[in-house]
Amino acid sequence: MTVLESIVRDLHELPPPKLVEVATFVHGLTPKSRNRRREALMATAGCLSGAEGQAFEAFVREEADRIDADVS
Repeated sequence: MTVLESIVRDLHELPPPKLVEVATFVHGLTPKSRNRRREALMATAGCLSGAEGQAFEAFVREEADRIDADVS
């Protein structure tokens, strides 16, 4: 059995909501999706001033401490 056949077999056992999750993940792996993300990043890179960037970084660090990794 090939890797693709094994994946398809496993997909047949998943409920529809999980298939949506899988589809979203797989579509995100395509080169086209990666290129779109890179273009968006490049379009916004450097859009914050030094002070704005520092404030944003501090906020993200504070909020990241509140993430509950056990929530699924």
